[in-house]
Amino acid sequence: MSLQFRVLGSIAVLLVLALLCGGTLLLLHARSVAELEVHTAFRGAERSIRDTLQGNVEHTVTLRQVVASFEGQRHVRAALVNENGRVIVQSQLGHQKSPAPGWFENLMTPPPLASRIPINLPGFPCVVVLTSDPRNEIAEVWDNARNAFLTMLAFCVATMAVVSLAFAYAFGFLRRFQAGLQEVAQGRYDVRLDTKGAPELAALAQGFNHMTQRLAAFSDSNQRLERQIQNIQEEERAGIARDLHDEVGPYLFAIQVDANSAAKSADPKIRELGGTIRDAVLHVQRHVSDILRQLRPANDLEFGLQAAIADLILFWSRRYPGIHFESAITPGLQLDRRSEEAAFRIVQESLSNAVRHSSPQAIRIVIAEEAGGVAVCVEDNGGGLKQSGTGLGHMGLAGMEDRVRTLKGRFTVENLEGQGVRVRALLPRPRELEDA
Repeated sequence: MSLQFRVLGSIAVLLVLALLCGGTLLLLHARSVAELEVHTAFRGAERSIRDTLQGNVEHTVTLRQVVASFEGQRHVRAALVNENGRVIVQSQLGHQKSPAPGWFENLMTPPPLASRIPINLPGFPCVVVLTSDPRNEIAEVWDNARNAFLTMLAFCVATMAVVSLAFAYAFGFLRRFQAGLQEVAQGRYDVRLDTKGAPELAALAQGFNHMTQRLAAFSDSNQRLERQIQNIQEEERAGIARDLHDEVGPYLFAIQVDANSAAKSADPKIRELGGTIRDAVLHVQRHVSDILRQLRPANDLEFGLQAAIADLILFWSRRYPGIHFESAITPGLQLDRRSEEAAFRIVQESLSNAVRHSSPQAIRIVIAEEAGGVAVCVEDNGGGLKQSGTGLGHMGLAGMEDRVRTLKGRFTVENLEGQGVRVRALLPRPRELEDA
């Protein structure tokens, strides 16, 4: 259950409780008002009758006029009753409003009031009977209570609507803030939040924007350093390759010439020794050639990424014939020189780690276009990643991640739980191609 739902639910419960309490107080007040009004009206009518009858009443005509004076009263009914209990004349209540609901009348009806005032007329004894009738008052109280309750209900609904809008605005900002943090976690430091709105939220947005600006500056600085480090590494690779080629190569060739000459000697021992030396030199030359190929992929990339990776597969398949290599590389990929070299290095390091550490039976290489750029994926079915965080294999993974991060791409390594490893990188397209 979301925080917004819990907070709004709590406020709604409080408003309902307040509405119920207000309704209860309205009912209690309405009952007291109805009872007071009826009681006051009844006692006033009784006092009026007694004051009128203090004079000499000589005939029933005067009594009829007294009863008629109650015609149209809202709360009291008067009747003239003879000694036999027959009603001679009776007043009628005033026009009654729309009656209140039955349940409300049952709650509001006060105890009935009645009074019998005897009158001793010569030869015509009779009684004036007064009775209370609260229906008119209850109808009026019902109108007032209903209007007051509807006003409270409208206030609660309006309050809930305003609070909901306020929380929707606040939680909308929090959702944008959370989305911004997720963008930052994925390395996208160009995200910004709108600083308009409430001062507290604006301060949070400003702090977030300041943080992303600083992170973007640090990221650019780190990428420049990483590019410099990679350039230095490439220069060192080129220097080592140049030394191997220019310094070691001629000496190996000279040794090979001497060994060939010795292999042609008439002395069998010298001839055997020359052949042995020649074989050793050829073995060293092949290893040096392999080292040069790994140090300087530029020559291979001159013929395209697909050809360079095919050469890598050929290199490893000769040494590990039991491994099945499969590649699927989309032709015409939109990659610049740096991205091509990064893709080659990722495949190169992934193949090296797989064949050296995982003992796989099959390795699949896929390089294809995706919505966000070019995906490079190397997957094997070996023993999976070892949990140790040391060694050249993990250093190679860190180097691959640094290369991809320098290009503002994404790099992931998935351990398939005993079924192998999947190394995946998403390299963005060159900016000039995207702008075009």
